[in-house]
Amino acid sequence: MKFIAVILVFLHSLACTPVLAQSYPSKPIRFVVPFAAGGSGDVVGRLIGMRLSEAWGQQVIIDNRPGAAGAIGAAMVARSTADGYTLLLADDSPLSITPHIQKNLSFDAEKDFAPIIPVAQIEFVLTVNPSLPVSNLSEFIGLLKKEPGKYSYASAGIGSIHHLSMEWFKRLAGVDMVHAPYKGSGQILPDVISGQVGVTYTGMAQTMPFVKAGKLKVLALGGPLRNSAAPGIPPIAESFPGFNGTTSWNLLAPAGTPREIVQKLNVDINKILRDPEVAEQLVSRGLFPLGGTSEQFAARMRADYQKWGKLIAEIGVKAE
Repeated sequence: MKFIAVILVFLHSLACTPVLAQSYPSKPIRFVVPFAAGGSGDVVGRLIGMRLSEAWGQQVIIDNRPGAAGAIGAAMVARSTADGYTLLLADDSPLSITPHIQKNLSFDAEKDFAPIIPVAQIEFVLTVNPSLPVSNLSEFIGLLKKEPGKYSYASAGIGSIHHLSMEWFKRLAGVDMVHAPYKGSGQILPDVISGQVGVTYTGMAQTMPFVKAGKLKVLALGGPLRNSAAPGIPPIAESFPGFNGTTSWNLLAPAGTPREIVQKLNVDINKILRDPEVAEQLVSRGLFPLGGTSEQFAARMRADYQKWGKLIAEIGVKAE
């Protein structure tokens, strides 16, 4: 009798899973963004959330939970009920970078999440104060080799994508610059424009208006390919193949979320990202639609974890 009872419970669970997926969502969904309000994560979350709300008839709420380089919000989602109603909308930091720097995290980036979809890539640009006597990446490298250690670059903090990408560039180019860490990206551009620091590596959307106004000089892109939003600007990867100092906004669920719900989210968000109007809105903000399968996303997460972990070990990054 006990064996029969176990079989009945198992068959009941199989029967309920499709029903659960078909009824999902039946209440509002929460996108937890583990950074302060006002960033590009909010832009992505509101745009995708609005389209999901239109399709599903349920509200999508953006819940900003900043702190510890994204770890606080990520931990909150990892501990949430795995029912598809609390999701993590995060860049790569808490998934691929922070675990190598903060050793006492309360979550496991690989085991505690179910990858859903990479939503949008953030393009970065390497820029300098116009007073620097360079007009392209080759001249910049030549200047740094001529005067090693003279110039500083600003980043959004130790272990940020800005910091790690610039350290990666330094190693590939064989040059020396001093790291000037800031507590966030908001103060970086004014200080580079004023000349307090000469170099930075920041998001395209926030940087290009100052480039167009002649207040900054852009030398190279951080992504692996040329970009129509910055015509004529080469990627660093053209000089150093393999370089890819970008990050993306990604959607994940707590581990154990039913596969059917993960798949529904993946399929519907892929449809949204293929909409030309959505793509145009993202591109205008320096964000570029991604998409793909959850399996592809999981594989990329593993590769990025190894890539950034190797670099962090090589340069000896320590927690702030």
